[in-house]
Amino acid sequence: MPTPFLRPGLALFAAVVVASLVEAQDGGAAGQVQRTPAPGPQGVPQAPAQPGRLPGNSWFPVTELDLGSYFGEGEASGVFRWKNPTQSDVTWSNLLGSCQCIRAEIRAGERRYELRPKQANPLVRIGRDANGKETQEPVTQIAIGPGEEGEVEVHLDMHGINGPKMATLDIHSSDPALPQIKLRWNAFGAQLFTISPTEVQLNKMTWNETREFQVTVLSPMKRDFNILRMDDAGKAFDVRWEKTMVGENATWTIKGTYGPVGEDVAGGGVLKFHTDVNGSTPFTVRVMAFVQGPLEVKPGGFLTLGMIRQGSGLRKEVVFEPNDGTNLELLGYRFEKLRGEENVLKVSSAKDGNKLVVTLEVSDKAAAGLLKGDLVLELNHPLVKERRIMFNGFVR
Repeated sequence: MPTPFLRPGLALFAAVVVASLVEAQDGGAAGQVQRTPAPGPQGVPQAPAQPGRLPGNSWFPVTELDLGSYFGEGEASGVFRWKNPTQSDVTWSNLLGSCQCIRAEIRAGERRYELRPKQANPLVRIGRDANGKETQEPVTQIAIGPGEEGEVEVHLDMHGINGPKMATLDIHSSDPALPQIKLRWNAFGAQLFTISPTEVQLNKMTWNETREFQVTVLSPMKRDFNILRMDDAGKAFDVRWEKTMVGENATWTIKGTYGPVGEDVAGGGVLKFHTDVNGSTPFTVRVMAFVQGPLEVKPGGFLTLGMIRQGSGLRKEVVFEPNDGTNLELLGYRFEKLRGEENVLKVSSAKDGNKLVVTLEVSDKAAAGLLKGDLVLELNHPLVKERRIMFNGFVR
């Protein structure tokens, strides 16, 4: 008999009915995902990720937990309850926690075990000695009696997490009806502050430049909040902030300047602000900059002389190029930490446009042996008064 044709509206109605029946069958108490209360303010706009429901089994009525939402810090935790459904002794072995799991605590009757996946001895039994001091005994398995009950308490580190985080625990069991058990738990790192731009890019700048930047901050979790203070960020930063209200929503505008900086500053920094949200929850603003120092030195602060043939001598050059328009000159020099005779070394300088070229010459009269030390150059630069060049070679 040919299959009867269903009109589009009837087909859609049938699909909805079938889906509803499947969902109703899946909603039994044993398969429900438990949720622990989330710390901090409620009403998170982002929902925690649901990676797919794991069904309960004869040992664990619940095998998947949603640990709630956390706001850039704290430790998420939850408890799986279990009971040995058999009238036999059962052994759990090869307990494997995923790398995201900080630790899992297993309680079996009055006994207590702890699993730390990243430790050399991941599974230990926790006890007490005669003086009441806690002891840890490495073990490879957990023995469970007939009908015994217990808990598995799991933990996730949520510090700095923005978005979902999930961990798992696999248990191998001697129960032939359930040889392997998988537990899964997840938490969500909610965004407590919205920072725009998320990162300040000042790009390439010279040491004596000053660059301005501006950042806006608001909180999806707390409409009105205050910035209490900022940690010291160094002399290169000058930062101020002000609050504006649009209805009940607060927006903070952070304005600042960066530079000039010292010679040895890599560039940029992190500004840390403390607020009155959840006590004193902080947020950070990262300022990125590639600071070009006052001098470019080639080949750098170390001069390799290598092997010098006795009687032939050697000449090596160090080129200094100022980035700030300074007419660079060599005022003097000295040797420090010298191994070898100073009278076989000669230092001279010359100009190549705006570049200063310093030459270190080893005389052909140099005796065999190690020749190393520091050449300290005295310069007329307003910031870099001296520059140290280390050198190393061997006369043979």
